[in-house]
Amino acid sequence: MTVRPVAWPVAAAFFLAGLAGCGGTDAGGDPGSPRGDGPSTPQQVAVPPLSVPDSRPEVDLYEPASAESHPNGKRLAGRVAQRAVTYRRGADAAEVAESLGPSAVGRGALAEAIEPLVDPSARSRGAVVYPQLSGLTPTTMGAMVVVRQVRQEEGEPEETVTRVLDVRLRRPSGGSWELDRVASVGGSPAQRPDDLSEAARRVVDHPDITLPDSARWDIFRGEVDDRLLTALAGAADRYPLSIAVLSSGHPPNVWASSRPSAHASGLAADIYAVDGRLVARQREAGSAAHALTRSLVAGGAFQVGSPWALPGVGTRSFTDEVHLDHVHLHQAAG
Repeated sequence: MTVRPVAWPVAAAFFLAGLAGCGGTDAGGDPGSPRGDGPSTPQQVAVPPLSVPDSRPEVDLYEPASAESHPNGKRLAGRVAQRAVTYRRGADAAEVAESLGPSAVGRGALAEAIEPLVDPSARSRGAVVYPQLSGLTPTTMGAMVVVRQVRQEEGEPEETVTRVLDVRLRRPSGGSWELDRVASVGGSPAQRPDDLSEAARRVVDHPDITLPDSARWDIFRGEVDDRLLTALAGAADRYPLSIAVLSSGHPPNVWASSRPSAHASGLAADIYAVDGRLVARQREAGSAAHALTRSLVAGGAFQVGSPWALPGVGTRSFTDEVHLDHVHLHQAAG
């Protein structure tokens, strides 16, 4: 990656030009960049070093992998999240919101939504780990963008946090995807308590589970059911898992409905990579993601969404356009 010091207006113009290229439909296909076959796991995501202390870092803008469905929407959602955590020292939320381009809610509401991400005393840069779909209709799309933010105050060491941003898009009259709003920035930090349950400790300390900090904070606050955590730890004993979201950063309702999501009750997890590979690249039967789906259903999961609808188990296994890029595990309550 190349990193060059840039003046703020130039950086903003560069980003807005990138967004202008996100038009068209999302009827599949490769976005055409050689970076589309880039990193599949969070450990491989690189964040470039800071440059001139008082300039805004210029980062390589996110480009979706070639295996992704709906690449135009994912590209826009990923770049919005990336730019929300990339800013110069001295910037405020209004200035950062300006770099995200137009939104349906207006600049003021957008600035208010991303304010927890912005520290005027620090410089910050971001890299997209993965943008997972959360919902889709002909005119709306949601992506839960796992994004790594590296902040540095003057004279202090770097601090890194990985959040899940709930980015909502819209497509009026079947045109190009546009930013609707940023609905969540993935919760607030929480300290690890001394009395974590055994199930919680197994997940947060498991060497083969990769969690964003947003999900880790959910566990620390006691918002995730132990039955779900037990199932995740058992699954990770068989395959390394990369989890996108537990609760924070996920829409509270099932997309385009008034039905509460199981994520809001701490009973669901979304897994975007299995055994070091994106689920989006494992749509063949017999893959590690397929084997994981089968084992979760066999293990008594209430419902598993994935790229497959397994036969003979009814609605306990389902698939649709939204679940082609992850495995959704829903444990039963009660």
